[in-house]
Amino acid sequence: METEILIIGGGVSGLYAAYCLEQAGIDYQLCESRDRLGGRIYGERYPDSDSGSYFDYGPSWVWPDFQPQIAQLLTELGLTTFEQYLDGDMLFEEAVGNEVKRLSDSSAMQGSYRITGGTQALINALASCIPMQRIHLSSPVTHLIQQENSITIRCANEQAATIKSQRCIISMPPRLIARTLSFTPPLSDKLTDQFIRTATWMAGHAKVIALYESPFWRHDGLSGDGFSHRGPLTEIHDASPAVDGPYALFGFVGYPPKARKMMGEEELLDAVQQQLERMYGPEAATPLKLSVKDWSTDPYTATNDDLLPPLRHPEYGLPNMAVDQWSNKVYFAGTEMADQHGGYIEGAFIAVNTVLEKILYDPA
Repeated sequence: METEILIIGGGVSGLYAAYCLEQAGIDYQLCESRDRLGGRIYGERYPDSDSGSYFDYGPSWVWPDFQPQIAQLLTELGLTTFEQYLDGDMLFEEAVGNEVKRLSDSSAMQGSYRITGGTQALINALASCIPMQRIHLSSPVTHLIQQENSITIRCANEQAATIKSQRCIISMPPRLIARTLSFTPPLSDKLTDQFIRTATWMAGHAKVIALYESPFWRHDGLSGDGFSHRGPLTEIHDASPAVDGPYALFGFVGYPPKARKMMGEEELLDAVQQQLERMYGPEAATPLKLSVKDWSTDPYTATNDDLLPPLRHPEYGLPNMAVDQWSNKVYFAGTEMADQHGGYIEGAFIAVNTVLEKILYDPA
């Protein structure tokens, strides 16, 4: 199979690249390692959900007031947003003792919005604009070989194994590029080292979602916001749909990846359930469903380098040495490559648009 542009990675960056190329009438194919699209955006529906919304195990928030790329795309796709639920007090739990303080301070999540239907709705909307014959799931690319006028890939999926393209957009986290892709000729050692040093946003995190029949915390005058120095969850928020139920709380696990692995999922969720009961009362003890997504165990998100998550948000951006790789035949467009909003959904769009400007207006 031959194509003009091959996209490696079907997360939000790769899907957005495919969407833009489809709009521009440019021939392309997309290879995704997973058996689903979306990458670090992943949501699940509760079977008896009245709302039909997805509950997000990846990113939940967007800020359309100062993220113009996502604001424009949501409008194009006919998607809407709603403000993060903030009405009421927040809770704070100390590291020791059983006291849970109730605080009426303003929430740190002021100005945060969620996509109606869940962030997964964005992935579904983008995917609906792309012909399925252009998408190859369960197709991890392992090797790129530069030839005189084309690039050939090696891939685990036999259908996609012989794809030959003129150019390639790689929309993967830098560490995964360095650790899982081989190049002939190889990328420079300096660039590979830089990729390894670039932390994958969210790769070390684990997110827990608790579903309930009723938003009992709201009835008690709580916003759902909770912060704890005791854990396992260090930060908790309301994750309910815009309308109808089931209703939800979600939290970020404060234990590092190695500690979570030693603890095991069952023990971790037991501890989370006890914490929710401590902080939110007896109604929190019996969720309809309690589940965790540990991104550090996802081989298509995290590498061993991500077992020590960064203590603060990294400074992202495309390394200068990555600009002219392979005589402008290979481009890097994951969210970590964005010079603004790196790590966020907006950053994914910025990185892709930067690449597409070169491809569309600087043809080889």
